Amino acid sequence: MSSLNAAEGPESGRVYSRAYKACAVVAALILLFGSGWASISPSGRSASSRAAVLEIAILSGRLRPESIAAERVDEAATAAERLVGAARRAGIDPREALEAAFPEPRRILGMLALDRDVDGFLEYASRKGALGDYYGGQARISREMRPLRARYEAAFAAAWMAVSGSEPAPGAPPSAVPSGSGKRVRPYIAAPEDVWLPPESELRFTHPFALDVFFRSVERKGESEKGPIIRALFPGIVVATASDWSGGRGPSNWKSGGLSPAAGNGVVVYDPSARVYCSYFHLSSIVVRTGSAVGAGDALGRGGNSGMNARSPGHGEHIHIEIFDAARDSPLSSHRILELLEE
Repeated sequence: MSSLNAAEGPESGRVYSRAYKACAVVAALILLFGSGWASISPSGRSASSRAAVLEIAILSGRLRPESIAAERVDEAATAAERLVGAARRAGIDPREALEAAFPEPRRILGMLALDRDVDGFLEYASRKGALGDYYGGQARISREMRPLRARYEAAFAAAWMAVSGSEPAPGAPPSAVPSGSGKRVRPYIAAPEDVWLPPESELRFTHPFALDVFFRSVERKGESEKGPIIRALFPGIVVATASDWSGGRGPSNWKSGGLSPAAGNGVVVYDPSARVYCSYFHLSSIVVRTGSAVGAGDALGRGGNSGMNARSPGHGEHIHIEIFDAARDSPLSSHRILELLEE
C-alpha cells in the first residue's frame, strides 16, 4: 500500500490524530497570537467570528505539508473550500488565510521538481554558505513534496472556485493541443511591442523545458532592471509569490529570499481547468498575492533581472517561463511554450 493512502486501520488512525491535533494547535497559536495575524485577533469579536477564527486555525493546520498526507484528496479540497468560507465569516480577506495555509514558495517549486532538478540541487548543495544550505534543503523538500501534489491540486482548485465563484471548464491541457493545428493563441504574457520571442532555431541552445521571452527595453538602476508589465498566460489561483529576493551577480552573491536563488522574485499560478502550473521568474516587482484568483491577461508584476544568474551581465532582459503539465506529470518543452505564445 502506498504510504500516501495509508490512513486506514487503528495505528494509522492514531498517527493521523496526533499529526492533526499537533498541527491544529500550532496553527491556532500562530493564527491567534502571531504578529502576522493581528488583524484577526479574537479580541472584541462576536462568538460566531471567534469560532470562525478558530476554524481557520484548524483548517490551515490540515493543509500544511505535515498533515495533508493524512487527508484524502476530497478532504483536502473540502478543507480549502471551508477555509475560504471561514475567512469570510471572520471578516478577513480569504487570500490572507490561503497565503498562510498554502506551502511556502520553495515547497511549491519542490512539488514540481523532476529527478534531474533534484540532481542539480545536490550539485549546488556542495557549495559552502547560504546557497549550499538552501539547495541541500531543497533536495530534501522536493522528495517530501512531490507525493503531495494531487492533494494540493485538489485544494488549489477548491480554493479557486470558492474565491472566484467559477467552475473549472473541461478541456485538454496545453500539451494536448496538436502541433501545427493552426490554433491561434493570444500572447497574454506581455504587450507584443514590449517583448520578442526567440526563433525556433535557437531553442536548442537554451532551456529544454522553459522559455525566455526577451524585453525590447528595460530601465536600469545599478545592477537591477525593470521591464514591462508581465501578464498571466493562463487563468487560475496564485499559489506562490516572492518579492524579497536579495543578492547580486552570480551564485556566490545570493543572500536570501525569492522563489529560489535562481528564480528570483516571481509568481506561480495553477490553472485548475487545464491542470497546469505556470511559473514566472526574475520579476522586479509583484502586484498579486498568494490566494488571488487571476484571469488570463491579468497583471502579475513587472519584469526584471532578480535571480542569481539573471543578475549577471548579459543574462537579464527577459522573463523566464516554465509550464508544468500536472495531467501528464511533466513540464512543457521550450518548443511547446513558444507555440503557445505565437499567434
